[in-house]
Amino acid sequence: MKETTVLGIKLSVTTKEELLSLVKTCIQQNGKLAFVAINARKVMRAREEQEMARLLETFDVFLADGASVIRSSGVKMERITGVDLMETLCAHGEELGLRLFLYGSTKEHNEQARRALQQRFPSPQIVGGCDGYQDADVIEQINGSSANIVFVAKGTPAQERWIAAHKQEVRANVFLGVGGALDIWSGALRRAPQWIQRLGLEWLFRMVLEPRRFVQLPQLIRFQRLVWKEKRKRQVREHGITEERN
Repeated sequence: MKETTVLGIKLSVTTKEELLSLVKTCIQQNGKLAFVAINARKVMRAREEQEMARLLETFDVFLADGASVIRSSGVKMERITGVDLMETLCAHGEELGLRLFLYGSTKEHNEQARRALQQRFPSPQIVGGCDGYQDADVIEQINGSSANIVFVAKGTPAQERWIAAHKQEVRANVFLGVGGALDIWSGALRRAPQWIQRLGLEWLFRMVLEPRRFVQLPQLIRFQRLVWKEKRKRQVREHGITEERN
């Protein structure tokens, strides 16, 4: 799988079709595969916090979650959020032989999300679920359910910490951090309309719905400044090389 970087943080250049094939092979070979969604805020956290940088290094696939990181990469690629990949996997669950475990959110939202997913998709085999708060025996629950894929909805960095710490002792094969996906499927959280997603403004939509998120703005501004500086440095280097050759 091809990779690129944004401010030194990896991004996988891939498609949903390629990821479906990767998941299928992983399960058939009884391997381990961990996905992490990368957006501008996560890039900045990895640059500013050693723990986040170390956590990201333990993952295998780096989903291009945010429109801003795709634009900043300068590489044409498909935007794949954790929510999008979760839905794609549910839609192909039967052909891939997926046994799903939903881990995270509140007990009520977890159960509501499970019912909604079962109604929306033909035959997702959801073999278990556990909220993200009363989770002392979650590993035993997952192993007892025979799940081969775990959707972890605990928010960043809690879901990344949990996957990195426990993916080897959990007998499931595939791990995907999905943030607020279970809250969205439960109906407790509204996702941005498709036209807003296409414009790359889903982050602004979330901020309007959840004003507490406006504290993230300085971090997003720093991201854009750093990207601009990197772009200028690259242009200067390339211009210098061109002058030397001439």
